[in-house]
Amino acid sequence: MSVSHTRRRSRMSTRGWQTIVALALCAAAAFAAVVLPSRAAAAPIEPTLTLVELQTLLDAGPVTGYFKTVDQGDHIATVPMTVLSIAGGAGPDGALILFEADMTDPLMQRIGTIAAGMSGSPLFVDDGGTDKLIGALSYGDWFTLGGLALATPIEYMSAVDARYSSRLAPRTTTPQKITLPEPVSAADGATVRNIVVAHSKQEAEKARAAGATVFAPLAQVQIGGLPKGSRAYAALSKALAKRHTVLNTAGTGAHGWDPNFTTELKGGAALAAMYTRGDLWAGGIGTVTYVNDTRLVAFGHPFDWIGPTSLYLCNAQIDGIWPSSLSAYKLGTPGMVRGSLTQDRGSAVAGTIGAAPAEVPVTSQATLDSSTATSETWVTQRWADDDWYGSEFIGAAASVAAYKVSDRVSLPGSAETTTKVVVTDGTTQYTIERTNLWDDPEDVLWLSAMEAVDIIGTINYDPHGVASAHIVSVDTDVTLSETRRSATIVDVSVPGGLRIGDNTVVVSFRPFGQTTPVTLETTLTLPAGTLLEGELCVAPANGSESPLQPGDSGLSASSTPLTLAEIVDKLNALPSNNEIAISFTPSWYEGEEEEAITAIASTDYVVRGSAVKSTPGLRVFARPAKVYRYGRTVISGRFFGADETADETVRIYRRTLGQPKFVLVATVPVMSIDGMGFFSYRTPRLRGPAVFRAEWDGNDMTLAAKASVLVGLRRR
Repeated sequence: MSVSHTRRRSRMSTRGWQTIVALALCAAAAFAAVVLPSRAAAAPIEPTLTLVELQTLLDAGPVTGYFKTVDQGDHIATVPMTVLSIAGGAGPDGALILFEADMTDPLMQRIGTIAAGMSGSPLFVDDGGTDKLIGALSYGDWFTLGGLALATPIEYMSAVDARYSSRLAPRTTTPQKITLPEPVSAADGATVRNIVVAHSKQEAEKARAAGATVFAPLAQVQIGGLPKGSRAYAALSKALAKRHTVLNTAGTGAHGWDPNFTTELKGGAALAAMYTRGDLWAGGIGTVTYVNDTRLVAFGHPFDWIGPTSLYLCNAQIDGIWPSSLSAYKLGTPGMVRGSLTQDRGSAVAGTIGAAPAEVPVTSQATLDSSTATSETWVTQRWADDDWYGSEFIGAAASVAAYKVSDRVSLPGSAETTTKVVVTDGTTQYTIERTNLWDDPEDVLWLSAMEAVDIIGTINYDPHGVASAHIVSVDTDVTLSETRRSATIVDVSVPGGLRIGDNTVVVSFRPFGQTTPVTLETTLTLPAGTLLEGELCVAPANGSESPLQPGDSGLSASSTPLTLAEIVDKLNALPSNNEIAISFTPSWYEGEEEEAITAIASTDYVVRGSAVKSTPGLRVFARPAKVYRYGRTVISGRFFGADETADETVRIYRRTLGQPKFVLVATVPVMSIDGMGFFSYRTPRLRGPAVFRAEWDGNDMTLAAKASVLVGLRRR
């Protein structure tokens, strides 16, 4: 199988390609002891030969025959081959058939070896003058030009529809060496005694040892619709490579997706098994083994090995076969959707020709300067809802328009995004709609899809099993710019200090590429009774001192089960990358903190960094607090946050009762002792009651503050 054109994170389910090949060390006669299943409803219409019957023929020597596979377009070529032996216990369900393609055949001479994409090619042998189907080509030998390959027996494949829970060989992630019943001689003169069936090409290289021939599934990962070298391509290919075996970066087919190409689905015809269709197409191109009425069986090995599945069953047009002494492969183009693949088992994939699978539309529009591009992709419902890969497929699909309009693999700059995701719990539909701003010094094209990635990942993750959801549709609108729109928070201040009621908070930013800070004013309201001693902090509202990275939804994990409606509300309420949170946390002298009082404000930048300042706790006293007419008093005070190295002062203002304004009467120095500031001022003779106010401008660590004291008049 050649996996054609198309990521949740470091953890990988055992349903992936890491468990594609189940191995058991078996004796020579082990294959004969396998309990063969009864014929399923989708049994091949061609005459077949069982493993036991094939072994009877092999007892008399090698058995000749042929296999059928598409070499160009929809032309099915017939390639002579010779069955050499049966390897018991080598495959997921038991034995595999060892055969050798005829290297004198013109096709084999041209491509050099068995090619990836031939998976599922049906094998026939002559049994008394009748060609009988014995299985499908499924595993190939790396670095070998002799045409050696392994085939999955037809009885295992035909039983897929009926044998969902049959006994399988023990699965292992470690390849094991299997000894053939009798050594066989290959056409290149080599003698094959032992074989190793690995579950990946990478593992095959590690398992290579003297005296053993190594085989691996004929599978490769490719991506169509995204430029190679892009971050979207790299992220998606990395995830798919964990599930399959080889990432083919050499080619993705000549024509992209061709939804109008169709040809008869029959044994030997090319087949595409696709997760997605449209501008982003992801899936695998292999070969049909047989068709019976509307039922189809293909590949001869698993795709994801997850059992019940849902994939587009499509025609495929083969653009050609790339010859290689390392690993030849087919270049193919997915064609018309012809039905659904519904079973993904150890020995085959199977499906029905007719109705297409349920699907989710992913539409996107991207604008750069005066140009606009659109894209449309459909993801099968099964994979859009997948908790591992739904966000990967949808995120990649949502980024296609951005790569189209920019016509490049990366774009340093910024992006404004609007992302709309419709979900349902089967009863009610909900809409998540978010706007955001993104900035990146290397590539904002991939980041433009991150909102969709994060939303889908959060929706599909359901640890408590109470928020079961189905994705209905995804739509994104992106405006790209080569202008950087990031800024670092450098300072926060409150002119005059914090007070009960509305406070004007001034936040200073340093935009990218500028030396002069810009300021933003916003309001923080402190309710009556708030203790005015504590800490004021300004930081990105998303809780990170840097922009959210791919995979970070910003929705913290909860130990409390959440319904889908609750998750939707939380997602809609999440802050954006360009929002800041201004929070004041009151605290007692002992350090006990109360709940923070917070205000959210929007900026024109993707913000990073933070600024924190404490309130000084300014206290002002008058001793004596009352004086006789023409008497004097001393105004003194203390506060936290004084810097011993700074030349700090406090301004003293006076307002005589009955007068409308405060008048500056003195500027006094501050004496700093262990971070505590002290000051004092002796008043002139007072004719009547007066209010004295002390104001301090603050410093890099402490907010400005002011406090007042009333000096009364004592009667004689």
